[in-house]
Amino acid sequence: MDRRLLEEDIVLQLCFITDDLEKSVAWFADLTGKEPAHIGKSAAPEVAQATYKGDSAIINFRLALFRFANIDLEFIEPGPEPSTWRDHLDEKGPGFHHFAFRTLDMKKRREYLEGKGVPMIQHGEFEGQDGRYEYFDSTAQMGAIIELLEWDKDKQSGV
Repeated sequence: MDRRLLEEDIVLQLCFITDDLEKSVAWFADLTGKEPAHIGKSAAPEVAQATYKGDSAIINFRLALFRFANIDLEFIEPGPEPSTWRDHLDEKGPGFHHFAFRTLDMKKRREYLEGKGVPMIQHGEFEGQDGRYEYFDSTAQMGAIIELLEWDKDKQSGV
């Protein structure tokens, strides 16, 4: 397999976990003079089809996304259920959680990362956006999670 991890893909976002979405959004909006481009929440469980550490899961969250010319900045406030976000908040408090790549081939990238010893820890489908996310535990290697984002309109192979 090609050793270049995400050759045709782009770094799309940086994400911070928060325990108070409104407070974080207000602070960041004041700091940057920007308003969030999107405020959302988790998809219904039957749509999200979430998994966490290999098991089916119901995972709730709220998020806000700020768009910049070169990258998006995301804030996620996790629900009380087990998730990579809840783990981060409980273990480390608010702060940087992951960086995300948009991928054109989730299956190929998942296989590549898992082959490098970076296991997938969480998966979910987007509501109304025809896409999905997957988180990979690269904290031992780099202190942060890798997220892959794939939209059906862009993908090259199935999930």
